[in-house]
Amino acid sequence: MSPEPVLAERAYLLLKADIMAGRFASGGIVNERALAAEYGVSVSPLRDAAQRLVGEHMLEIAVGGGYRLPAMTQDGLRDLYRWHGHLVRLVLKASHPAPDFATHSYFGAALHDEGVATAATNLFLSIAQDSVDHEHRRALQSATERLHMARLGEVRVLRNLSEELRAVGIATSSGRGPDRFEVLWAYHRRRIRRVGRIWEATAL
Repeated sequence: MSPEPVLAERAYLLLKADIMAGRFASGGIVNERALAAEYGVSVSPLRDAAQRLVGEHMLEIAVGGGYRLPAMTQDGLRDLYRWHGHLVRLVLKASHPAPDFATHSYFGAALHDEGVATAATNLFLSIAQDSVDHEHRRALQSATERLHMARLGEVRVLRNLSEELRAVGIATSSGRGPDRFEVLWAYHRRRIRRVGRIWEATAL
């Protein structure tokens, strides 16, 4: 593989990780030259990486050129939680057999702050990977990754997240019928009801 695609992949992984970690403010401009220098690449691979992230709805093209983070509104976050909940249930209804999450290191563990946010993201990414439908897989992966910053805000607002995540993991791996989906809907409903506080905590 030529150096340029390798550098573009490096820039993509680093930039995506920084976005998901909440490094950049909602609606903020990405400083291409500064990031390229930080990541050890030229501007061209950085722009290739940014363009990929535009396709994943994690960046958008700014007025006048360059890239910025999409501005996440409270209503937009509420819609994203709802969409994520629909996608999770849609994927699980079509998945057979149910994915086994018991082997994951977070299952049943007492996690806090960024750890529980990362564990939740990994759980839903695992559900996405289990999907036999490529469109469902891509949609759930995108929604899951875009919600990671909100999960970092959740730890400032919600309690008992580790126990809740364990219940979701159990329902997903071994639950059946309506009970399984009630646990998942309760997970998303809790966040939709407190979306204002989560949005404020995420924007800090």
